[in-house]
Amino acid sequence: MTAIKHRVLVTGYGPFRQYKENPSWFAVRTLHNTVIHTSTSTSSNPEPIHITSLEVPVVYSAVLDIVPGLHAAPPILPSSVPDDFPTPPQGGYTLIVHVGVAGPTELRVEMFGDKTGYDKPDHEGKLADIVGEEDGQPVRGFNEERYGMFPERLQIQVPVDPLLEGCANDGTTLVTSIDAGQYLCDFIFYCSLAESKMAGRNTPVLFIHCPPIGEPLSTEQVTEGLKSIVANVCARLK
Repeated sequence: MTAIKHRVLVTGYGPFRQYKENPSWFAVRTLHNTVIHTSTSTSSNPEPIHITSLEVPVVYSAVLDIVPGLHAAPPILPSSVPDDFPTPPQGGYTLIVHVGVAGPTELRVEMFGDKTGYDKPDHEGKLADIVGEEDGQPVRGFNEERYGMFPERLQIQVPVDPLLEGCANDGTTLVTSIDAGQYLCDFIFYCSLAESKMAGRNTPVLFIHCPPIGEPLSTEQVTEGLKSIVANVCARLK
């Protein structure tokens, strides 16, 4: 494992609403403890990439508990992971990709994470913290004590146009989105972008929205698309 340059963490979400098993986790879990290679359309010397998959509850407090540790060096994993879970890299993950389900769509890479606007209850029926007030109504999102230095929106730091082109060359359709939805998908994206900056290593962070199974992509197609995304991003990392 120590000889592998790229150690990538891919998260999927757990059950919520009508999904007893989340389509994002269906696609992500088969990547766990696998090795792929950087895209041959980008690099003439493909490098190995080890992928670790992690399921995250659709719960605001769980995201706040888990995500900061993922950006530590070495990463701190939830106590719920099994004993045989791959040991995290001492220097931290090369890339962190979060995946969640949206409506019928192609694979979407989100461009922005939002700090506030989280008014919908999570899987446990709980709301995000109140962090302010506007027009007499509570504003919910990230507390100022930890996240006060960050703006209302954080932007993806991965060059998107080369990623779209590289995925297209691999046969994967990837489109951009500027609205991550102000629910748990958006929440984990903003949190992870902020924690990456605070950790000081600026680990690249992506959020990918996938469709429900068969609308139009199968689980296998989503998994292959995620491989293409990871392979293309890692191929451009120094």
